[in-house]
Amino acid sequence: MESARCHDHAAFVRPRFLDGVELVTVSYRDRAFPVHTHGGYVVGTVTEGAEALNVRGRTHTVSPGQVLLLHPHEPHSNRSLGRDALRYRVFYLPVAAIAAYVGESGEAPLTFASPVLSDPVLAGAIAGLHARLSRVPDDRLAQQSALAALVDALVGRTEVEAAPLPRGGDAAGEVRDWIDDHFAEDFGLSDLAARAGLSVFRFAHVFKACTGLSPMAYRNQCRVDAARRLLLAGQPIADVALQVGFADQSHLTRRFQRIVGVSPQRYRQQ
Repeated sequence: MESARCHDHAAFVRPRFLDGVELVTVSYRDRAFPVHTHGGYVVGTVTEGAEALNVRGRTHTVSPGQVLLLHPHEPHSNRSLGRDALRYRVFYLPVAAIAAYVGESGEAPLTFASPVLSDPVLAGAIAGLHARLSRVPDDRLAQQSALAALVDALVGRTEVEAAPLPRGGDAAGEVRDWIDDHFAEDFGLSDLAARAGLSVFRFAHVFKACTGLSPMAYRNQCRVDAARRLLLAGQPIADVALQVGFADQSHLTRRFQRIVGVSPQRYRQQ
C-alpha cells in the first residue's frame, strides 16, 4: 500500500479568467474516495487504467474512451481498479461558469441522462481541452474560448428535464440550505429534524434520500469546500480548521485528504 501511494500524484490548475473553474490531473494506485459531492459540475475522462464509479444506485466501470458527467451536489464514490495506475483529467465547473456560456440561469442549466458515456470523440475533446487550458497563456480570450468549446461539446449530451426530487425534498432542501450557511456551528441531528418538522428517524431518511448524503457527511463536505476557498485565499491551515468547524488542523487534514485526495498544504501550493 505505501509503495503504491508514493506514486500518487494530483495536480490542480485554476485559470485566472475562469472564476472558480478548477482542472485536476491525477495518477492513483489503490486509491478509494468515500461518498462525497462537488458544488459544481464534474466533467472528465480516464486516460489510462480504470475506476469504479458508484452513482445513482449503480456501479460503472470507467475506462479510456468514456466520459464522466456529474451534476452539482450529485453524491458518488470512486476507486481505482486493477494494478495499473489510474490516470484521468477532470474539470470542476461552478454552475455560474456553465450558465454564463449556455445563456441560462438556475441550479442546473445542463442535465445529463447518464453519469458515464462511452464516447471516444467527446472523451478526446475533453482531454484535449483540459490539456490546452492547463498550459494556455494568461489570456482572457484564450481561456474563455476553451471553456466555451467545452460547454458546446456538452450541450449536445443534455436532456430536457431533470429527474424529480424524491418525496420530502422540500424539507430536506430547506435544511440543506441552512447547513450551507451554518456548517461551522455546533448542532445535532435532533436540531435539524426539528427545523424540518420531522422525527429524527424520518428526517435522517428523507435527507439522505434527497441528497445522497447523511446530514453529517453533508456538513463535513461543506466544511471541506469552505476550507478550499480559505486555503486559496492564503489563510493559515490551523486557522482555517477552526473557522470551518473542525477541532484542529489534524481533523481538517484527515477529512480534506479523504475528499480532495491531497493534503491542505499540497492543495494550497498548487
